[in-house]
Amino acid sequence: MATLELKADKREITGRSVKHLRSAGLIPAVVYGQGLEATHLQIEEKALHKVLREAGTYQLIALKVGNSKPQMTLARDVQRDVLRHDYLHVDFYTVQMDQKVTAQVPIILVGQSPAVQEMGAILTQGLDELEIECLPGDLISSMEVSVEGLVEFNDTVSVSDLAVPDTVTVLSDPESMVAKVEPPQLPEEEEEEEEEELLVSAEPEVITEAKEEGEAEE
Repeated sequence: MATLELKADKREITGRSVKHLRSAGLIPAVVYGQGLEATHLQIEEKALHKVLREAGTYQLIALKVGNSKPQMTLARDVQRDVLRHDYLHVDFYTVQMDQKVTAQVPIILVGQSPAVQEMGAILTQGLDELEIECLPGDLISSMEVSVEGLVEFNDTVSVSDLAVPDTVTVLSDPESMVAKVEPPQLPEEEEEEEEEELLVSAEPEVITEAKEEGEAEE
């Protein structure tokens, strides 16, 4: 897996004043690691967006601060605006190539399930990320999971069924469901569910409850 490169500069502006940085197209960031003092950074927004779109939090990023030697890092805490999805702040964690790290890698379902194609089953994905541990150089960009073995209703792929490289340790619960095919829902079942939803929505919401005698006001 290729290492991505990203340039950054040291940042003097902190606190609420960082909003002026964002207005100028710069995103505040921090780089830290074991035995290292945290350094405040600012990164050009377009460059950051391009790198994080590919790297996520599971691919190594060679972070070059000013004229210093690039540091191998992982993006750890990525904060984005809830509505616009603009980057607000990013933490980068420096890694040692001889020390294991943990990462969340995306799970991608591949292939076609015979149960879906031939019997109209519904394919459901459980986990969308897999937690792993390995040396930084052994990180994988994703975990592809074939659903071609899902032949009958209720056939399931669990974490314990996944084939990962010998250099990677899976930390996710082995019993967690990754993918499952379920029988198609009958029209009668859909109607019953809709009726149950209507009954639930018709119940009045309890805003306040009567206080017990002698209970003090807050």
